[in-house]
Amino acid sequence: MSGRSDTHPMFEPLIIEGFRKMSPSQRFKMAIEMSEAIRDLAKTGILKRHPGISDEELRKRLGALLLGRELSIKVNDWDPELEGY
Repeated sequence: MSGRSDTHPMFEPLIIEGFRKMSPSQRFKMAIEMSEAIRDLAKTGILKRHPGISDEELRKRLGALLLGRELSIKVNDWDPELEGY
């Protein structure tokens, strides 16, 4: 872990050591859980900015964040530059 980080340099080696002790399946499970947490945070942010939107609109706005503009237009017919994120 180098470069930008919110982790104090004193704790970096401990975190890296902890990851190295994990099995591949444990690391994979952690990655999935972190991904789900990020999606939940993104959904919460969208709902805070756009209260009362439909489930479909939430899906499209989340898709725009995760996929980017070009793919969002192709997949969801949603242009985030026009419709918003």
